Amino acid sequence: MRFFICKDKSKFTKQQTIESYGEWSFIRDSKVKMYQGSGFIVLYCGYLIEGNIEEVCKNFSFKEANGNFFAVKLTKEDYQLSIDYFQNHKLFIGDKHGIEITNYMPYMTIKQEDIVRTSVIPDEYERELSEAERTTYYDRIFIFDPGYDYVQDAKDAFAQEVWHDQTELTEYIHICMKQHTDIIREKYPVIMCSLSEGLDSAVQGMFFRDDRQLLYVVEPCVSADNHKKFIKLAQEQFPNTHCMTYETQYNRQHCLDHLVDSSCRWQSVIPTLMQVKMQDTEPDIIMYGGNGNEMFCRDLIPHMLFLCLKYYNTDKIKMQEDFIADIRTKDNLYGSTYSILKEAEQKSHHGFPALVNKFVSRWFDTSGTHYLTHKKYEEFEDALISLTTPKLYTRVITGNLDIMASSLYSDRRIFYEFLKSNNNVLSGMALDAPVQRAILDKYNYNFVTPRNDIVSAVYDELYSTSYEATIDHDLEQNI
Repeated sequence: MRFFICKDKSKFTKQQTIESYGEWSFIRDSKVKMYQGSGFIVLYCGYLIEGNIEEVCKNFSFKEANGNFFAVKLTKEDYQLSIDYFQNHKLFIGDKHGIEITNYMPYMTIKQEDIVRTSVIPDEYERELSEAERTTYYDRIFIFDPGYDYVQDAKDAFAQEVWHDQTELTEYIHICMKQHTDIIREKYPVIMCSLSEGLDSAVQGMFFRDDRQLLYVVEPCVSADNHKKFIKLAQEQFPNTHCMTYETQYNRQHCLDHLVDSSCRWQSVIPTLMQVKMQDTEPDIIMYGGNGNEMFCRDLIPHMLFLCLKYYNTDKIKMQEDFIADIRTKDNLYGSTYSILKEAEQKSHHGFPALVNKFVSRWFDTSGTHYLTHKKYEEFEDALISLTTPKLYTRVITGNLDIMASSLYSDRRIFYEFLKSNNNVLSGMALDAPVQRAILDKYNYNFVTPRNDIVSAVYDELYSTSYEATIDHDLEQNI
């Protein structure tokens, strides 16, 4: 899916098919299609869930489209970019050595003096949209920001209480997921799915049950044998699986061997990159269960913020008492912790009590230093909204493997719908994923994983090695 566009034809020094339009020269592989319009062309790749992609090219109305794509409109002298709402792709723009546009960093003109930093930091809420999160290692090369207002979209959804019947909501989401699945099957014959022991991938996996499911066990990790146990139980639900063991002691070498995108901020996806490369056949698309947590407001921190809104009171002590009385009843729900711990480990810093105490300390200031200060309702709401916006996991796979990556949760028709549920649902049993469980029931899937499936392990070297792993290739003349 790689392409490179610039106005300086002399930059293309290798054996390539160079195309031109107006002042622009460009290269593209066979997956990047071209639409010829009146006075412009569009280079694009991907699919729409709704509508005809050539009609969208004609009007260059991708900003409103629902799907998984990137598109570049070229007039004789100018350009315009677009990426789908969930940013399943990443585009780079450079303007130091003339305007350059690509989705593959090593194609850019990069010189030693252009290196201005040796690490890139993710946003606290994983938004990756601010100026800082758009940066790369290099001077005046930025990650394209498509300009979607996720925060406002989430606020608009949260202000509504549309779904009074969770059965109806479940059926609507299920139908949309089936339609999305049919489109993917039509366009991408070889499908592989990243499967864990968790709900998000289990639900998505049911729509691709006979396709190859990729599972991996991490050693060592906080969950230890529990992790292996529930991975095995998940594997037994599917007829076509591949399972590997990922050993974190080799993190540095894994990063050196498999990281391609130097602007990457989520190196913990490297086990999936490795596993895809192990397969006999390269997939046309990889299904990764990203955005399920956000779509269903199923994470512990957002849930506690929902409770803060529910019990908001100018009497801070009363608010804290009501909050604690409620959250203490939810220690056994699916989203109550971030890893599958043994009973003896529940009181560790990974356990439910520690996570609640940390939240209370931050939001209620139990240190006593400023105990009389009280956070405003809007502060709780703003933090909540920032945690229910789309997260950009799939583009990490796309950028590093040059293979389409998608998620059934990344669909504009459904992403904010659970957030439009009655507030008593959001602050009630949302933590236990009622809609996702109801979808699994349709497929007679016996889901048994008791806790959220975030594998806590030491990945430090994956991040600290990133610069070393990618710098030489970025500095090469690759076109």
